[in-house]
Amino acid sequence: MTFFDTNVLIYFTINQDTQKFEKAQALILSAIEEDTFFISPMVLSEYIFVLGKYKLTKQHKNKVLLFSKYVESSIDSTLVVDAYEVCEEIDFCKNINDIMHLKIAERYCAKLVTFDTDFKRLQKYTNIEIEILK
Repeated sequence: MTFFDTNVLIYFTINQDTQKFEKAQALILSAIEEDTFFISPMVLSEYIFVLGKYKLTKQHKNKVLLFSKYVESSIDSTLVVDAYEVCEEIDFCKNINDIMHLKIAERYCAKLVTFDTDFKRLQKYTNIEIEILK
């Protein structure tokens, strides 16, 4: 399974950069077709939050419903504590959500895909592949 970070879903939905839009479209559609697409409840919540900031929740309801079918995990206190321990160790708690995404991905996936270069800093703290898109 491949964990998709929130920003990949946003680029899939909102064409802010044609190259990133096309890349996100290709990767997500391919992962859905191959049945390897994975997101967490947290990613879906962040996705809806960003759509709300742009006042696009109604316009993209179909995508929210589509993505909701691929939420197959839960967030429990052990994941939060594990993320907290990493963020404290590397003084990165302002990015706790990124570490939470990583911890969820570690539990359920072999790979995490993101446009967020902050994940470079997390690579040495995990055994899964992190692909940072450009």
